[in-house]
Amino acid sequence: MLFPNHTMSGYVWEELIDNIFKTLPPKSLLRFRCLSKSWCSRIGSPDFIRTHALRFDKNLQKVLVKHWTYDKRRGMEEFFTLHPENRLPLSHRHGYTGIGKFPCNDCCIVGSCNGLLCLFHHEIGTIALWNPSIRHQLTLPPHPYTRNYSPQSPRVALGFGFDPVTDDYKIVRISYYTFKRVEPTSMVYTINTGTWRVIASPTTRLSNVQCSACFVNGALHWIVTEQDNKDHCYIMSFGLSTEVFGRVLLPEPGSEARELTTIKDSLAVITGECHNPRIWVMREDNNVASWSMFFNLEALPGEGGIHRVLLLTTNRDLVFLIYCEGYKVYNPATGVLSRLVKFNAGSYQLEVETYAESLVLLNKGTACNGNQPPWLQSKKRKQNFGVSSLWH
Repeated sequence: MLFPNHTMSGYVWEELIDNIFKTLPPKSLLRFRCLSKSWCSRIGSPDFIRTHALRFDKNLQKVLVKHWTYDKRRGMEEFFTLHPENRLPLSHRHGYTGIGKFPCNDCCIVGSCNGLLCLFHHEIGTIALWNPSIRHQLTLPPHPYTRNYSPQSPRVALGFGFDPVTDDYKIVRISYYTFKRVEPTSMVYTINTGTWRVIASPTTRLSNVQCSACFVNGALHWIVTEQDNKDHCYIMSFGLSTEVFGRVLLPEPGSEARELTTIKDSLAVITGECHNPRIWVMREDNNVASWSMFFNLEALPGEGGIHRVLLLTTNRDLVFLIYCEGYKVYNPATGVLSRLVKFNAGSYQLEVETYAESLVLLNKGTACNGNQPPWLQSKKRKQNFGVSSLWH
């Protein structure tokens, strides 16, 4: 145990403390802030929070599971559980021992980045950032076009990620599927400014956004379909630093593309027919020629088609969402396919997302009492953001 009054050569001591602190989980660092004013200031500084989020061991990342359950007394309930990657709930005996619940009724995950979850709350129409590790949340102000919502308003897609150039987190809102006299409007919200602003929309009109946004290598990616060519889909990118939309061709342009994901810090896509899906990985950023087959799922045991894939970093397991069967964990080395255990007999898993603990939002937003952020408990009048669906 280190004590703040310990004496040592000043520079060596300060550097040693920083190196030790950067390897510690957020829960430990929050306790250490109480030991001295200097430690409190050091751990809460923007520079330390940024470097801790970028350097904290990725092998310690966790898996966030969203559940739905129904109780006769409490009615429908949605909640998160957080698990270490190497201890996923695969057996009823040890599935949820000591695992706490984070209530999240009517919320869906827009994205997860550096310990922050971007959530959209259906009941009150609110977008918020939440860090469960330190129980801090930041509620975004309504964007200007909320006031003008009507049944003929465009559909909307959202994305969330980190801009390393400006050291800022951004939420992107893209409108599409426009009607007569209704022009699409794209906007971006940045934490550092705390405001929404209008940005240039995609040059091509879109008829559909087929999947949730995938954040990788400083850019957001969606699978989209053009309004004038509904038989053609491609990957639309948005650089968070340049704030410019781009286009990435699929590895199999003529086949169905259903989902984007991240494999070994690279963009990956699931293509192929329902019962013969393939995972492709782009080995070099923005180089279409670098698409290569990562995994052929044809021989994977299971009755339903593959919809979603996550690669875990600790043991290289793959987490699949299989139609009609739910979430399963597959080990390519052993060929063993395991089902995620339900929280209880009447529950279902709705979403699975990787999550890395961090201190982000420690010096922003507000603290939450207990596991549930206060905006989830709000009874405010519903504000419709025009988000018709959030995909998962």
